[in-house]
Amino acid sequence: MTAGGGHEVEGRNAVRVRNELMAEMSGVLAATETVRRQAGEDMLVQDIAAELRLTVNPRQDQALALWTRQLVKKCAEVDEGLQTLARCLGYAEQGSVSVLALWRLVDEWEATSFFKDTDLRPLRPLLRELRSPSLLTALARRASHSRTQELEEWCDTGWEVFLRLAGDNTAADELPPSMAFVSLAADHLVKEGRTEEAEQLRRWNRKQAQLRGLAEEMADWQQGEFAPPGEPSHHPAYLLIQFEPDGVDPDAFWVSHWRQADSDGWHPIPGETVKLHRDDLPAAADRLIEQAEERWSDLRQPVVIEFILPWELLAEPVEWWHKEADAAVPTPLVLDYTVVVRSFERLRKAAWHRPWNNRWRHLKERPAESRSHWSPPNQSAFHLERELKDDEQIVCLVLSAPPGTESPAARQEFVAALRAGIPAILWDRGASGTAFREAAADILQERGLAGVLERTRRWRDRALALGPEGWHDHVGRHLALLLDDPERMPGPSAPGGGSDRAG
Repeated sequence: MTAGGGHEVEGRNAVRVRNELMAEMSGVLAATETVRRQAGEDMLVQDIAAELRLTVNPRQDQALALWTRQLVKKCAEVDEGLQTLARCLGYAEQGSVSVLALWRLVDEWEATSFFKDTDLRPLRPLLRELRSPSLLTALARRASHSRTQELEEWCDTGWEVFLRLAGDNTAADELPPSMAFVSLAADHLVKEGRTEEAEQLRRWNRKQAQLRGLAEEMADWQQGEFAPPGEPSHHPAYLLIQFEPDGVDPDAFWVSHWRQADSDGWHPIPGETVKLHRDDLPAAADRLIEQAEERWSDLRQPVVIEFILPWELLAEPVEWWHKEADAAVPTPLVLDYTVVVRSFERLRKAAWHRPWNNRWRHLKERPAESRSHWSPPNQSAFHLERELKDDEQIVCLVLSAPPGTESPAARQEFVAALRAGIPAILWDRGASGTAFREAAADILQERGLAGVLERTRRWRDRALALGPEGWHDHVGRHLALLLDDPERMPGPSAPGGGSDRAG
């Protein structure tokens, strides 16, 4: 958005507001290590010029403060210019205090433009009192009708969330998300007994609704229902981690991930996609889990980790990979999470989705009529697939051999289950023999799959109780459960870090 307009705002002239913001942005830039070093300054100028396709003059002998002010002003005159400035600084100083500060000011610039007849700063002390990450995320989701699923790193108080939402698009006949957020913030303050502050927010919102002709939208919003975010959700949060074969290098995999913590619907947020060597996959999962935990620091929901594995990795005991692997005593994932496996091949093969969806619906709608099937050793894959397809009540298959090996028979058995749409598959990664058959019989003792996850966890807990010195000999250490829910599709992955990605 471009600067301009000399109309008066409440308390401050509009031009003065923009000048003050540009002065703050230039001050942030001037204090950065990137701009203070010639090499960093040159790279910043090159990145901005390339992305905005405009000429940016190097500083040369100019005073630093004057040059940064000119740079900010030039970017402000171009659509998305200030966002580009903040993004390009982030390339050099990822996650630095200066980058976060600049993004906050860019959001305030956008919000000031949106609320062109109002001085926003009086809201700042009121909204800055809201600091709970889970509360802020829940309010932002509700205010944006779930279009905003996660908050940016710099949105750590209600003030920053308000500014961020003010820059978002507003659907027709909807209250702007920023105003909806102010309404929800006022409701929260009332629940905390802070009625005076809540009334200040409501008064501000009512005036904006009148000025912008949004009285009807405000009334519709206030009549809507909103579940208090402070109440624990019964819906788990999910971290989905996908390993996709490179297609060229057999030891390379593309790692994608999605986070989902919205209890009002399935809205997975994609993370960055990177290409890694097979040996680096456990460490990558460790990092992704740590990052998710940082984002979900005060989340009350339980967390489920789902690994979307290709055939090549089905033998990997991902449930027992380590969390905080660099610690003196790393933690197996099964100690803290419910961990399940999903099939990468099935997700990618749309021709297999109809029977998969049909079996899943049968399981959900008629769980008492659902049952499991044990695959006999040495049975041909054709006859296994025929038996599975002849009985629509089968929703779980116990494999006769572990997948992920070089055995053609094991692969054919697994593919037969996928073709038949079987959503749950259980197998033994070790050579547990009778012990596995006893464990599987216990896990599948009831019709339906409602308790499969919990009973599988109990067997893993028994192995955990033996500690690292003894759990390798327990069948619970080698149980693998694939549980594929077609209603929880990961969605598109984020762009990768390279241009040579296959497919």
